[in-house]
Amino acid sequence: MKLIFIYLIFFSANAIAQQADTAHIDTSKKLKEVVVTATRTNKNLMQVPMPVSTITAKEIRNRGMVRLNEILAEQTGLSVLPDAHGQGIQLQGFNSDYTMIMLDGLPLIGRTTGILDLSRITANNIDKIEIVKGPVSSLYGSEAMAGVINIISATPPKGASGSVSARYGTNKNADISLNGGYANSRLSLSGFVNRNSSSGYSLQPQSGSATVFPFYNYTLNGRLGYKFSNATRITVQLRNYNSTADNNFLVDNNRISGDGKEKNLTASAGLTHKFTDAFTGDVRLYHTSYNTKSLLINQADGSIYDQTFFDQNFNRAELQGDYKLLQSLRITAGAGAQNESVLATRYNDKKTFNSGYLYGQADWTPIEKLNVIAGGRYDTHSVYRNQFSPKLAASYRFTENFTVLASTGKGYKAPDFRQLYLNFTNAVVGYSVFGYEEAASELKKLQDAGQIQSVLIDPSTLQRLNAESSTAYNFGFRYKPMSGLMWTANAFRNNIRDLIDSQPIAIKNNGQSVFSYFNIHNVYTQGVETDLSYQFLKHWTVAGGFQYLQAYDQSVLDRIKQGKVFGIDPATRETIKVTRSMYAGLLNRSRYMANARVAYEDEKMGIITSLRAIYRGRYGFSDLDGNGIVNRPDEYVKGYVLFNASVSKFFMRNQLRVQVTADNIGNYKNPTAISNLPGRLLYAGITYNFNKS
Repeated sequence: MKLIFIYLIFFSANAIAQQADTAHIDTSKKLKEVVVTATRTNKNLMQVPMPVSTITAKEIRNRGMVRLNEILAEQTGLSVLPDAHGQGIQLQGFNSDYTMIMLDGLPLIGRTTGILDLSRITANNIDKIEIVKGPVSSLYGSEAMAGVINIISATPPKGASGSVSARYGTNKNADISLNGGYANSRLSLSGFVNRNSSSGYSLQPQSGSATVFPFYNYTLNGRLGYKFSNATRITVQLRNYNSTADNNFLVDNNRISGDGKEKNLTASAGLTHKFTDAFTGDVRLYHTSYNTKSLLINQADGSIYDQTFFDQNFNRAELQGDYKLLQSLRITAGAGAQNESVLATRYNDKKTFNSGYLYGQADWTPIEKLNVIAGGRYDTHSVYRNQFSPKLAASYRFTENFTVLASTGKGYKAPDFRQLYLNFTNAVVGYSVFGYEEAASELKKLQDAGQIQSVLIDPSTLQRLNAESSTAYNFGFRYKPMSGLMWTANAFRNNIRDLIDSQPIAIKNNGQSVFSYFNIHNVYTQGVETDLSYQFLKHWTVAGGFQYLQAYDQSVLDRIKQGKVFGIDPATRETIKVTRSMYAGLLNRSRYMANARVAYEDEKMGIITSLRAIYRGRYGFSDLDGNGIVNRPDEYVKGYVLFNASVSKFFMRNQLRVQVTADNIGNYKNPTAISNLPGRLLYAGITYNFNKS
């Protein structure tokens, strides 16, 4: 299957899934596209000297996608990873908590275990999504160590506008949206309401528990823009998300049930003033809160099985100035202050972070074909040491259609509340996990209670937990060799220091461990990815992408080289020495990933259709011989291919769209390893635009 899939890609001379939907966008327009996320200023995509890609609203609609996880799953170099708290994104081999997810340039919160659940974000009212790969801490600080995904909202066209859309399908999944907007020369007003629900599903029905519980959620969004003059404008935005899940599962033949609730409220305000033709200033205020709570009842006796809550608040004030010092030199600089707090079941009390930052960037074009961007950001923090994140990038346009780009920079990720303040003991199994700041005092309490058999590491001897950091290098090109053909490629290397992980610090009398967090690993990720898109015969587009990835723990490589790593042969059960070729690298990273797409669009007939394929190569999943790494064939999840398709038909002069979509047509499942693939998913959708297109 793998060889057939790779043959399909190269035979059809394609490779793009993440370039915008070129089925009806001429690549000459693509070269002129303006992006903002990579530099915090409007910049021509072809000139941006960092790996950047975009996904347009048209592509999202044409494929019938309604949630962010569906959109990102088909992009080159991105892998959607599930866990008990949702679906996150892996980028350039980094876990989900190293990629910043933003909505209109503002960070989304709610990472209870590091993952920000992408499925909670509706695709409704999106203008486009910009993806920047490689560290962007020089502009955005922590959590942008792997890159940034920025969801940019649509602004309404002049006059009144509105639409209603609905999609219904497998697992009683229903997604309904109502949009409205009005705009004139000064005022812009828009809003939407979205409801998403599902009956859930179980990949292992014999267990008596669902893999995903039934749920329903609502998203309400309102946005106001007002232009006081040609020089001054304001923007105010409110967004509210509420979700309820019907938890119901078995524990030792006892039925446990209860609601789990999730809320996310965001409010932002921005003022932009153009002081002169050369200088523009921005003021931004942002507040967001994220809350969860659940109460689980043992139905056998009515007792409380578990009761938890999690309350997070984030506040930011920021100033930014953009000054065109010369025709060839633009200076962007800003400063901000942040306050973040968490109060949760697994923390002893309310925990608070305070931080401030300064950033600056010079965008210089010394000659017409050369663009150089240099900048950095300095972050101060109330808990961990200060951080400086520099960046240097350059692009050179050899011709109008061929640009080479290179960049290097440092990124960082701050220790989160969990790694610093967690206080958790599993009442059933008996192990404990304490954040770095709590480890010494909580371990002493256990010692005083006579629960500790032996201390492995004295917490008082530990060095202060530091932010993880990376140094990254990216080199690539963008090339349009002929009309309708676009090719991009990028090679990358990320050297990560002080990776935070948990290790045992003591053994309890019950034989279970006490864990805490340390800066212990130096790892690296490296690879290459490429995208190609070709539009031909007016209506047809073939496209696809490919990524090759290596991700290794350097300390493991050193121990293998020294002959100190051993495993167990699954056939003979004999102890063997692990070699470099046997070591799979970091868990959950596929060495090969690819995608392919063929699309047809006929405006006159009002027909749009596409067939897409997504390949993920095998990846390490478990450690069966107890050596802490993946080194045996039975420790992998096998590679697989998913096929998705969509067909749309327009009626009533394009005001009405009827659509049928199918995801995972081949009905692939792996119940024990992949919880977010419930099998074949079939949907029917309809959209009606009140205003004529």
